[in-house]
Amino acid sequence: MPQKSARPRPDADSAPTQERHTAPAGDLVYQEVKARILDHRLEGGALISEGDIAAELQVSRTPVREGFVRLQAEGWMTLYPKRGALIRQAGPNEARDVVEARIVVESHAVEAITTSGHGQEVADELRELIRTQSEALDAGNHDDFAEIDADFHQHIVLRAGNGLFIDFFDNLKDRQRRMSARSVWKSSEKAETVLAHHRELADLIAAGDAAGFKQRLGTHLNEVHHRLLP
Repeated sequence: MPQKSARPRPDADSAPTQERHTAPAGDLVYQEVKARILDHRLEGGALISEGDIAAELQVSRTPVREGFVRLQAEGWMTLYPKRGALIRQAGPNEARDVVEARIVVESHAVEAITTSGHGQEVADELRELIRTQSEALDAGNHDDFAEIDADFHQHIVLRAGNGLFIDFFDNLKDRQRRMSARSVWKSSEKAETVLAHHRELADLIAAGDAAGFKQRLGTHLNEVHHRLLP
């Protein structure tokens, strides 16, 4: 499985690179604005304008409008004609709902993995992700750290092979990234705790302890995101 390496993220305000120019302008806007929402450069409640984004990304207003429409459809913003776009805040129960859904899906995935006898193999793959996540922390790349955190949990679901759960969990991934960015952002102590928990979860999978995994996962998610939970 190809692994991510810790990498510096480009400055959002820098001129677009040649690589970014290769994507359709509407996709560029969608990806860039969504990234800003997920890592909290754009906070819930912020009002942004088509003109400002068009100027920053050096595109016309048409692709900005296209990107905004996609983001509204996914629930990240609300469009107000002639006023701009309002970044939606997470609902009061969103964090709780995401945590509960993740416990159900990930625990089921681990049961399937351990039953199939692939626990050690999956644990080794997760440990490689943990190594990459640790490198991101050492490099001070907190956005990458949060993204790899989502990759760690998604990999568990992917390896179980249930297509419906994979699609469902994929829809949760961006919300998980937004939660993780807020929970561990610039907090090395919290990030170290996340790494320690991930090592424990990988060990439980290697040991074939699905029940222990479910219990530890619940503790992990509630501890990491306790400030976001109602």
